[in-house]
Amino acid sequence: PVHRAESLYESRAASLEDMEIADYLESPKYIDNWVVRSLTNNKRGELNEEHVMVAKGILASKFFVGISDYLEETIKRLEIYYGWSEDKNPGCVETHLKKYEKEKNPHTIERGSDEWNLITDKDNFDLMLYYYALEVFAKQGSTMFHRPYVDKEGVPIDFAELARQKHLQEALMEEFLGGG
Repeated sequence: PVHRAESLYESRAASLEDMEIADYLESPKYIDNWVVRSLTNNKRGELNEEHVMVAKGILASKFFVGISDYLEETIKRLEIYYGWSEDKNPGCVETHLKKYEKEKNPHTIERGSDEWNLITDKDNFDLMLYYYALEVFAKQGSTMFHRPYVDKEGVPIDFAELARQKHLQEALMEEFLGGG
């Protein structure tokens, strides 16, 4: 949601008459929680957690979820889903993916900054939906594409090992607190 808001601001900058991003976010020109509003058909007015629950249901049941931070994995899933294959080396997807990575506009709003915090406050329901979309992305990878859950680098996540580590940490903490 933060990068979407920043990109929207940058794309509209010419029509915003030198308005700073904070002023834009507080103005009527900015529509908060745009994704939740779109999915629930609630363009104006107050939103609540019920709207987020409806949006989550729609997202999970009607969407193939792709995440731009995991673009290569998203493209692989699209290839599997649609049965795409590239015979040429390098193929169209690889060529355009590499071009996208080179041209990708780096976002300037930093996590924890005043602008970041303002956006996350304004778009709190979209942020909730985004975190849920990450969960759906992981689940779809496993169930629809028989691909393991992976971390950001594409390394499979061993949930059994994570559970063992968590149990060990809890046992050590209990021993430490009980013994001290």
